[in-house]
Amino acid sequence: MALALPLIAPKMGRGMTAVVLIAMASCLINPIWHLGIVRRARTGSTRNWRFAGILLIALTSIGLFGAYVWPAVRRHTLTEKERASFENALKSQKGEDLEIQLACPPNDERVCTFAGQFINLVGDSGWKVQSYVTRITLSRPFDGVMIYRRGGNRDYLLQHYDAGGYFNINEPHLLAIQKAFQSIQIEPSGGTNPDIPENVMMVYFGPERENEAELTDLTRSTEWATGKREGPFPGKRRLALCRWLGLLCG
Repeated sequence: MALALPLIAPKMGRGMTAVVLIAMASCLINPIWHLGIVRRARTGSTRNWRFAGILLIALTSIGLFGAYVWPAVRRHTLTEKERASFENALKSQKGEDLEIQLACPPNDERVCTFAGQFINLVGDSGWKVQSYVTRITLSRPFDGVMIYRRGGNRDYLLQHYDAGGYFNINEPHLLAIQKAFQSIQIEPSGGTNPDIPENVMMVYFGPERENEAELTDLTRSTEWATGKREGPFPGKRRLALCRWLGLLCG
């Protein structure tokens, strides 16, 4: 079972994986108690200490193994608790002055269906939101959830593979949207798009990432800009100006 767990854990889900790990830990108690090094102890106190020490090592090993095989959260229809967490994160910031547009790839019905459930969540949180999901084709395809703001030069972007734009990572609207997705264990990325208006924030849903909760450049950059992360700027360009202005430069 232990050897197969890395393969079957994603299919079983977190609940069943936890049950299996607990069962594995329970099955170790009796064998450890009957180990020679435990049974040969001269006193009961020594026997108990040896048993506790070996058991602690075994449980720690199972804990590390559990962290390795622990399945990532897959995209799904949000639960009531998740919907409430998402809405509460947005309600902390007023969004009437900005329109949220949701977008997905043109031929991926599964992704577009997942994106569609966020229309009501954003609208019910008091934000202005487009009433449908736009199907678009990006010049640079991305997976996961991507937050776009206006920026960059279209002609320059099409001619240079490493071109980018300035992205305000201190913007309250951006931080609120990011926090909302983080509340449902999704770490969004961020970037600029020269084709969207200034008063629009586009949230693009690409193909599902292997682990949607894995940290992105946007996560590291906003943590750095808000003082939660120390060290040099984690983005592509590490200019002092970027931190002073709260910009993701790249």
